[in-house]
Amino acid sequence: MGDLVLGGFDVVGDDDDMEGDEDLVVGRRGRGRMKLARRRARVPTPGWMNATTSQGVSRPQEELDFLPFVAVSIAAGALTGVLTANPQRPMRPERLIMTAISNALDAAANVVIDPAIYVGAVQVGATQGSTPIGAFSAQAFGVRLSMPACGQGTDVKIFVRLLAAAANATVVTGVMFGRAMR
Repeated sequence: MGDLVLGGFDVVGDDDDMEGDEDLVVGRRGRGRMKLARRRARVPTPGWMNATTSQGVSRPQEELDFLPFVAVSIAAGALTGVLTANPQRPMRPERLIMTAISNALDAAANVVIDPAIYVGAVQVGATQGSTPIGAFSAQAFGVRLSMPACGQGTDVKIFVRLLAAAANATVVTGVMFGRAMR
């Protein structure tokens, strides 16, 4: 049975595929000897996870690390701000959660990511444009991102803009979850 490949993760086949196969290996003088070839079941890992040492990136499980952003307060009458984060360990973010509060009320409907999210000099996303931060709410489903890995001290920036000037300051916060070096 062939292996199924989904999004960089190899799906392990049936139990029948895990049993050893016997192969005949012929030596220098024509003597045959039997060699038992065993395939071991391994945790499927995406291609970018090439680390094999104990200092490697954590394996695909629910053990994620978080990267908080410095909250930005967009003053009354102002329209733009930038959330920033600098990881202290190399990390590959996968999930972004953002909130916006103005006058103790949810203001996410008035805030967009514009022009984009940047990891170092690399733009995240297929294009630039106004993306509502509501797409990255805590309740959002299916918003796992394909983010570039960011090294220690890399600037991660999210540029935000208000759709309409607010009468009160708007505080925008964010956090990314992903796999970090251990």
